Amino acid sequence: MRRISIVTLMLLASAPAFAHAFLKESAPAVGSSVAAAPAEVMITFTEGVEPGFSKIVVQDSTGASMDAGAAHRVGDDETKLAVPLKKLGAGIYTVIWHATATDTHKTQGKFTFTVTP
Repeated sequence: MRRISIVTLMLLASAPAFAHAFLKESAPAVGSSVAAAPAEVMITFTEGVEPGFSKIVVQDSTGASMDAGAAHRVGDDETKLAVPLKKLGAGIYTVIWHATATDTHKTQGKFTFTVTP
């Protein structure tokens, strides 16, 4: 019985660690106020993400979609996704993201930023 426990512990210790892709930082920053309307929203995740299975949606205060295309990887960096935006006016915008990490784990979240007049 003791050998089984030791073997089991060894197998568990050598199992790969699976992580989830969480928001690390964003531009515009979470909760920030910006004077100039951004042309895109960029999110940096804690792990690599699959752009084909990940999504960034930007909505104005009425819930209207303000993103102008699909989320795409920024250069060769697997941790960064960006989405182009329509022309934004002054107001509060909500960014809703769904990320599928390269290890297939899914996460989601949302945050706001404000464009000041």
